[in-house]
Amino acid sequence: MNALAILGTSLLLGLYALLAGIWGVLWALSQLVKGRMYGRLAIAAYLLHALAALTIILSTPLGSGWKSLIVVSSFAFLAIPPMTWRFLRHSHQNGQAES
Repeated sequence: MNALAILGTSLLLGLYALLAGIWGVLWALSQLVKGRMYGRLAIAAYLLHALAALTIILSTPLGSGWKSLIVVSSFAFLAIPPMTWRFLRHSHQNGQAES
């Protein structure tokens, strides 16, 4: 792997992680505010995240194990915000947090 390939792969992986975070924040905002705009932006962020994942898988010199990790992580990132939201709602039901 040459220096240019390392730089390109690093930038794509950074974008991949950034878009996953943006997806999570926008999804949480869509639940908190109940606004359609945040929901649509969250979907757009996740689609861009998936596009970054596809680009990583198809055009980087990473090994198959790392590329498999990208695929599995993308599905996990899709599930994490709703699971976390359900857990927080359950644990803070009626305004009382359990210790």
